[in-house]
Amino acid sequence: MSLAGAQSKLAVAVDEGGRVCIPMNGSPSTHILKPDSPRLPGGVQNEAFCLILARRMKILAPNITTGTAGKRSFLLIKRFDRTDVGGRWRRLHQEDYCQAFGKPPSAKYESNQTGIRGPTLKDMFDLTRRHLPATDIIRLLDMVVVNVLCCNTDAHAKNYAIMIRGNGNSLAPMYDIMCGEVWGNVTKNFAQKIAGKGRGDDLKGRDWQRVARECGLNPKQVIDRVGTLAKLALAEAEAAASEVAAMPAGSHDILEPTRQAVEHRARVLLGQLQELKAPNADPRSAEGETELEHSEVP
Repeated sequence: MSLAGAQSKLAVAVDEGGRVCIPMNGSPSTHILKPDSPRLPGGVQNEAFCLILARRMKILAPNITTGTAGKRSFLLIKRFDRTDVGGRWRRLHQEDYCQAFGKPPSAKYESNQTGIRGPTLKDMFDLTRRHLPATDIIRLLDMVVVNVLCCNTDAHAKNYAIMIRGNGNSLAPMYDIMCGEVWGNVTKNFAQKIAGKGRGDDLKGRDWQRVARECGLNPKQVIDRVGTLAKLALAEAEAAASEVAAMPAGSHDILEPTRQAVEHRARVLLGQLQELKAPNADPRSAEGETELEHSEVP
């Protein structure tokens, strides 16, 4: 397997007939193939569910399908850093946020053993504000919230990326989303803390207000967006699971617990936002104008 990361993955090309091929002599790959893993049983359906759910929530994510080869299943992800120009595939330039900060891959986590501080959410929003369109600040917020909703504890700085083109930069689609809640051997701690909190079920309304202020966003509108996305996750989770089960690799025993974990997280977040309606709610939630007030929230 030729690509970096905790999961095994292979860069492949899919031809006009749908055959999966190995690129030769520098030819660009068009897809990423992730086979199943004994360490993460059902990981193919788990990741497929998270990515399909994101797409159903109108969050930009790559086109995917599943497949089988012998007794193995795999996830097949269309690369968003490739484009077809006159029948020939071309590479598009991208940098993940770790690269954008000039940090080594080993520093992709906010807390790590390298002695180099990894990028925080505040760092990422600051960089986005400096180099990307204002609307991408909202898109980055959406991705952070979706990672929390999906219980994706591996949302580190190399799992967010920037597309770099001659006419400007833009936030890349979401990728590498998995629900870690369903496996006992996967950490439940965030790769990047949110308002100092390391676990999704601990996040309260005032924590979202705090992270909004830290990242230069409008606290009230961040609260509203978290609530909207949580409701969307609840509305789309069942359909997303059905869509994955209908793919070529079929369903897996992990699919239903994955859906339930995401729905539970969404309900917990919605319940903890209700504290802000109490008489002693933080009055600072309405303070400040930011990009969110001047950008259309999708």
